[in-house]
Amino acid sequence: MGKNRDGGGKDDEIIRASDDLLTSLSKDPSIMQSIYALLPNQEKLQGARDRHRSLFHQVVDGAHDKEAELEAARNDLIAQMSLVNGMANLTGKHDPTIPQKLGLVHQTAGKRPSAAGLSVPENFRMAYDGRSIIVRGSAVKGARSYEIWVCESDPLTEASWRHHATSGKINRIEITGLTPGRLYYFRIRAVGASDTGPWSNFISMMAI
Repeated sequence: MGKNRDGGGKDDEIIRASDDLLTSLSKDPSIMQSIYALLPNQEKLQGARDRHRSLFHQVVDGAHDKEAELEAARNDLIAQMSLVNGMANLTGKHDPTIPQKLGLVHQTAGKRPSAAGLSVPENFRMAYDGRSIIVRGSAVKGARSYEIWVCESDPLTEASWRHHATSGKINRIEITGLTPGRLYYFRIRAVGASDTGPWSNFISMMAI
């Protein structure tokens, strides 16, 4: 069976994957209950924030024996925030106002040039092709290559991002080396002879 006209994954592979998923869920309905129990909500986020803030002030005041607890609380808060942000970006495909209201859209992909004249890659998008993630976009005038950066935690923290791939073309970039079942954030920028262009908006995708 061929690919869909919109460049999506093969239908037979998608059907098999969905059948496997539904079979597993039918055998053990508690899986969905466990997933729902782990999903963040405002109460959980508030609790994680309060615990982190309390431990932070205790350590600042000299309670160095609580530094391990502070690190655990920090990681828990980051995880809660990342889940909320990831869910917001996923639902943003159906309601773009959701990530906008949370301040997750920091710039609009368009023709905003950098000092060297490079612009943000337009039409930055990602889709599954079977079990692979394919990146596509519109070529940028003056670009010699394109950098894909990935983030596995808080996409609003610059230190969370790392370089993942460089490609000389932007019409089809295959993303490999991801952990199945993990949520990732991606962004792209054009690279010229002596400068780099501005970042695109980030997109979240779950690896399969």
